[in-house]
Amino acid sequence: MNLFKWGFNLILKIINYFLKFEFIRFGIVGFFNTVIDYTIMNILMFTFKVYEGMPFIIIKIFSISLAIIFSYYMNLIWTFKVKNTQSKHLIQFIVLSIITLIVNVFIASYLVDYVNLPINEYLWANIASFLGAIVAIAMRYFGSRLIIFRKMN
Repeated sequence: MNLFKWGFNLILKIINYFLKFEFIRFGIVGFFNTVIDYTIMNILMFTFKVYEGMPFIIIKIFSISLAIIFSYYMNLIWTFKVKNTQSKHLIQFIVLSIITLIVNVFIASYLVDYVNLPINEYLWANIASFLGAIVAIAMRYFGSRLIIFRKMN
């Protein structure tokens, strides 16, 4: 087998490994992250009868913060299986989460505000949100894999 074909096959095996296992685990953590965020947010909204304004923003910040902490530890321990870590990794993860949140909201807002498609506004808002989320998820995965949770074992 020639060297080029061997190298190409090796790259494909590495990509398949990350996508089959790590990315699936990353997605599962993300799913539970979302469940935690929405569960806490809805419990607090129901308990305090708060659905808008600054009290809602405080509730949302609290629920997202708990979800981010959960996500950090699950990605650390289970998704990327990092054994040696430092406190700076939590800060990096929070910064990455904030950056990807901003990117997600920017993409969705830009599409809704500046791209006019002849479809229902509600449907377009959901499609735009989905597109923003796809970009943010990819950024979060590769940022986590390549910067925060790179193999330090």
